[in-house]
Amino acid sequence: MEQLMWHWFIEPTLNLVLLVLGAAGGVGLAAVQIGKICGATVVAVARGTEKVEFLKSMGVDYVVDVSKEGVIDSVRAFLKTKKLKGVDVLYDPVGGKLTKESMKLLNWGAQILVIGFASGEVPLIPVNIALVKNWTIHGLYWGSYKWNNPSILEDSLKELLSWLARGLITINISRSYKLQQANLAFLDIRDRKIIGKLMITFDDPKTITSKL
Repeated sequence: MEQLMWHWFIEPTLNLVLLVLGAAGGVGLAAVQIGKICGATVVAVARGTEKVEFLKSMGVDYVVDVSKEGVIDSVRAFLKTKKLKGVDVLYDPVGGKLTKESMKLLNWGAQILVIGFASGEVPLIPVNIALVKNWTIHGLYWGSYKWNNPSILEDSLKELLSWLARGLITINISRSYKLQQANLAFLDIRDRKIIGKLMITFDDPKTITSKL
């Protein structure tokens, strides 16, 4: 999904500013890395010191810790130091209040990538403002490409895997769980304890017996 956003929706340009919400999550962290590969100035939004420090270690240009500061004032101050007007691309897997705040940072002609609603709240994007500011809104549902445009999906995955093989991107597995601990894995996701991805490990299939 993250690779699709650049090669099929966005024309990378000099000084492109990418704002990634939920940047320490699985899809957010991937978007951060791909943004850096494509030469964007990447601004990440996350919660908590551990996540902020991890994102800095990934080379993010600026990180907002929403547990300590507001997104609007913090990002505007950073952009001012870089002599940048605003955000060109909003990558949003979160929704809710963060989306509403982030839209105040968007440039004329900005692009909004709707990835999901981890906050549990579907945001309302004011189409009157989208009209006068010439925003483009993309819904990005990865699964539907298999049926509607599989060639784009295949090409994107090939390039993504080539980047992975060359070490240009990485997959961060912050925790692993046995299959019997899957409930704990879901709780840690709910409680925002995961940075990047988690992994479920399986025992030797020969030792697994069905309980059905």
